[in-house]
Amino acid sequence: MTDPQPPTDPDPRHRDSPKPSATTPTTSPRLSGSSVRSLLKRPLLWDLLLGALTAAWSAIFLRLFWPGRVNVDIANQYLQATGKIPYSDWHPPVMSAVWRILIGITGDPGSLLLLQVGLLAAAGWGIGVLVHRSGAPRWVSLLGPSIMVTPWVVSQMTTLWKDTQMAVALLLAVVLIMITRFVPKTWLLWLPALVLLVYAVGVRKNAVFAVVPIAVYGGWCLVQLWRKRRGRPILLAAASSLIVLVLIGGGVKVTDAVIDSQMGVTKTGQISQIFLDDVMFSVPDAELRESGAPKELTDHISSAREECLDKGEIWDAYWNCFGKGKSGEDFSPIAHQDALKQLWLDHVITHPLRYVEYRAAVFSYYFFTSGVEYWPAEWHGEATKAGIEQGDPKADFIVRPYVEDFALGTFPMLFTPWFWTLAAVVLLGLAHRAHPWERGGPAHRRSFWPEITTLAASALCYIFGYFPIVPANHFRYTFWPALGLTMAVVLAIAMWRRGPDRDAATSSSAASSKSES
Repeated sequence: MTDPQPPTDPDPRHRDSPKPSATTPTTSPRLSGSSVRSLLKRPLLWDLLLGALTAAWSAIFLRLFWPGRVNVDIANQYLQATGKIPYSDWHPPVMSAVWRILIGITGDPGSLLLLQVGLLAAAGWGIGVLVHRSGAPRWVSLLGPSIMVTPWVVSQMTTLWKDTQMAVALLLAVVLIMITRFVPKTWLLWLPALVLLVYAVGVRKNAVFAVVPIAVYGGWCLVQLWRKRRGRPILLAAASSLIVLVLIGGGVKVTDAVIDSQMGVTKTGQISQIFLDDVMFSVPDAELRESGAPKELTDHISSAREECLDKGEIWDAYWNCFGKGKSGEDFSPIAHQDALKQLWLDHVITHPLRYVEYRAAVFSYYFFTSGVEYWPAEWHGEATKAGIEQGDPKADFIVRPYVEDFALGTFPMLFTPWFWTLAAVVLLGLAHRAHPWERGGPAHRRSFWPEITTLAASALCYIFGYFPIVPANHFRYTFWPALGLTMAVVLAIAMWRRGPDRDAATSSSAASSKSES
């Protein structure tokens, strides 16, 4: 049987209508749009898009704030890095040493800002990828790189604080350890993670308070890697955590020893600054004069205390009223350090009630208030003295209203420790309620609650670790809790939007995602 033939059309204008060329213009746009959507659905391309967005913001930020904002502390470290003054331990020598290496490679003091932004960018991108590959909606994965543009993060990333260096190093270290937990055969990432943790403690010694929960989390992750081996999980986790802590502590000691041997670091006894505050503001004047300490020291403390009280300041006496060190120069060692330490041992720690009262007063000021949330361009005097050029003058016109007028003016609690303490407590409560890591299965392997618990505990330990040592209410002292808990909130949103019903699907699609990546 032959196929039926179409009827003959006498109109010659209709003879060419069935040809493919007549339909191609109407279908090709639809095909190209479909292909674009199909490409965007591929996990690897979405990860690359997250990376492109992260790189774009990083480039804009570096363009605005290069070579970085500088205060008197940072200027002193820059002078050490460039060899213009000797190294000292008043500030962390490891930061000056790293800066020296970067300047030697690039010849530009802004290289430290590049490192600072690069560490945060890598962490933000890593968070976005992990959230995306966990099965959460793609808009949630955008929150990873968006951490970089939050006002409390932008406010501190402009300046080369050692606190900022510590915070971005801790954040990236946690992200790298997360990858070793979720992605098979990535245990080599433990090496850069340990280097970052060592650097974090090296640039700020009280970072040890923040690192302890991270080390416990790292030990728990190691146990998960070795979960097929026999043994009690709690004991294995405790042993692994101790190993991580020992590696970090040993790394800090070795790093400091190497820098000292190469650069000859001068000892300044910077801890005497804390002894001075405790003695000056907790020991009564009569008891101080009868202590048997050198009269020159007790007279100096008594007169300086009156000056500080007249200013309404009971903290940071070294800078506010004591006249700095024995030479009167910035960061010079305090005279009679041994006698001052003995005063602390005999008249401060032996009276715990009044010591706690004084420290509670200072900590309350730090805990419920904030200061120096943003370092403006006009505070460039110390950088100019050190020979660091000023950055783009338009940066403040663009960013300062966002940080100070919008965020600080509308939501001032975002820059206070009490707010981030409350956030940490809420997250810990949610994690305790969920605790899916105790039940095994796909939810155990893909849950972010262990990381949320770690970041919340680290933030709390770091904030309350300031009780005996906090010198002021600067927001940089709260930057790590703010940054770490921002990441924890992103992970919590990912868990919420993903839902328990997606865990099985995520687990079943893990093989295809890994092969593509």
